[in-house]
Amino acid sequence: SVVLFDEIEKAHPRILDKFLQILDEGVLTSGRGERVYFSESLIIFTSNLGMTKRLPDGSRVPNGGPDDPIDDIRVKVRNEISRHFQLEIARPEILNRIGENVIVFDFIRADVARDILHLMLGRVVEDLRTDQGITLLISSEAEQQMGALCLADLSNGGRGIRNQVEVNLVNPLARALFEFDPKPGDRIVVDGLSRGGGITTLSLSRATS
Repeated sequence: SVVLFDEIEKAHPRILDKFLQILDEGVLTSGRGERVYFSESLIIFTSNLGMTKRLPDGSRVPNGGPDDPIDDIRVKVRNEISRHFQLEIARPEILNRIGENVIVFDFIRADVARDILHLMLGRVVEDLRTDQGITLLISSEAEQQMGALCLADLSNGGRGIRNQVEVNLVNPLARALFEFDPKPGDRIVVDGLSRGGGITTLSLSRATS
């Protein structure tokens, strides 16, 4: 089985004590003497540790960005993780149990972001075809405009791109289709979009062929 602990740095320090027993012996014993064995388990911790670094005045700043090479990011993140366990929480023994099994994920860079956007647009098109029998075509101009809006800020990762697709395609498409009143089998083209007053408006037309 896979056991996932999300954002482990937010856990209470007493929780970390339990992990010492799991990582050392592969067993967790409850207060009633019940034992749970982790010998056939893959344990995954996720964390944002290392994405920021603490300055001498106590403030925090980003510990790298998408413009940094991934090798530099790995070094910076691992150094900050080590500092956190050794100095901030004084629990180096936990980091020792984890050892070198730390995977540092890269930022979403521009080329990957475009691939993510393309996949998300494809899902919208497929959902509309499956649910309502309507074929949606997105013109190259509209896709470029969508990219300019949805990929302007990549600091929130893939989830941020999805949110922008909701704001700039899914929601305005629902409004536009309500007024356009297409029927199953229709082919609709998104010719372009405009944004004003915080609202995105789509320009639709019926495909001629």
